[in-house]
Amino acid sequence: MTSFHIARRAFSALLAGTTLLLAACGGGNDNNDSGPTQWRVLNLSSELTSLDVYTDNDKRFADVAADALAPYATIESGSYNVRITSAGNPTSLLRGTYSLSKERHYTGVVWGRAGSVKFATVPEDDDTNVIGTGNARIRVYSATTDAGSFDVHLTLPAADLGDPTIGSITAATLGGYRDVTAGTYRLRVTGAGDINDVRLDVPEITLNEKTYSTLILTGTAGGVLVNGTLLAQQGAATPLKNTQARVRTVAGADANGTVAVQFDGTTFSGGLRSPTIGSYQRVTAGDRVVNVLVNGSSVSNTTRTIAAGGDYTLLAYGTNSVALIADDNRLPVAGRYRVRLVNGTTSADPLTLSVDYAALVSDITAGNASQSVTASINSSARVDVTSTAGIDPLYVATDVNLQSFGVYSVFVLGGNATPTGVLRKDR
Repeated sequence: MTSFHIARRAFSALLAGTTLLLAACGGGNDNNDSGPTQWRVLNLSSELTSLDVYTDNDKRFADVAADALAPYATIESGSYNVRITSAGNPTSLLRGTYSLSKERHYTGVVWGRAGSVKFATVPEDDDTNVIGTGNARIRVYSATTDAGSFDVHLTLPAADLGDPTIGSITAATLGGYRDVTAGTYRLRVTGAGDINDVRLDVPEITLNEKTYSTLILTGTAGGVLVNGTLLAQQGAATPLKNTQARVRTVAGADANGTVAVQFDGTTFSGGLRSPTIGSYQRVTAGDRVVNVLVNGSSVSNTTRTIAAGGDYTLLAYGTNSVALIADDNRLPVAGRYRVRLVNGTTSADPLTLSVDYAALVSDITAGNASQSVTASINSSARVDVTSTAGIDPLYVATDVNLQSFGVYSVFVLGGNATPTGVLRKDR
């Protein structure tokens, strides 16, 4: 449909950590020359509803709301100690040194969670005259470390996915510009190398002729789906919010009961015999009427709120009990894994999860899940789940390879005569 090639002025910069030093990008100015420059701030942090930005001791931007793009402010060129704080709170969430050249334009992008705020200054002075007639240029900035690597597809609305427009986008990286034919596209972001792993699906974005745009991808609460923002060079920032969530059905009904689920009267999962853990499926977020049936009879038919960008486990357990559990599938850092315990039994006795005989989580009651715990990788671990009611474990697995960047859930489910344990690698 469209030919793509790497633009001549493409560049790539690793934006890891909390600082990014940018000298004069796309121009011939000496960074030591004094003079005015234009600087604005875009708040894409997933947890900062409002923030302040300081250079040295001067508050340059105040009360920048989530997803808001503050207008340009004039600042003298030079090197600054930048501080990011929650609005009205003097405690610094980030400090870093950043360089701004004279007579340039920059957008400072704030992203990440409140405990790990990141900041990058994106240059905005590329020459539109070098873009060919009928073309536009787009690049991608992955402003998330939670979700892994991505491919970006720009297609006709009904087109099947093939080779990506821009592929293998790694965490915290600003890629080079690509030329595309100007026009309107359907945007889909997938996990790198997997066209079936759709992370964001936007029906329509428009790339105008002889313009530069930066697609910024940010994380969501579930850790797998992403949001987007389309930032026009020296122009507006257009939110491209995810409207979907991921849900899986987990069947732990008594006596090997078969569990089916409907969303707003449409079949979501057709019948899982307990104990079974279903796969995640994308659903439209919002207030949905969720009907859970065990052996063909409805045991729960109620409106449940499914938040956009979330991951959920819909757990049916016992004779007629149902729990909707929010899942946190954010990736850990290198050398670490994350694990949690899900209690899908009806026992009155809480459960404890241990790795190599060390209790990681405890007191998890029926129908509930623990918070994820982060620990160092272990290639030959013993994993067990015990109950306060007995000495013998309900579940034991040995020689378990708990891998770097791994995200795991340990399920203990009803359905059989005795509880069944399952270790599931969620990512």
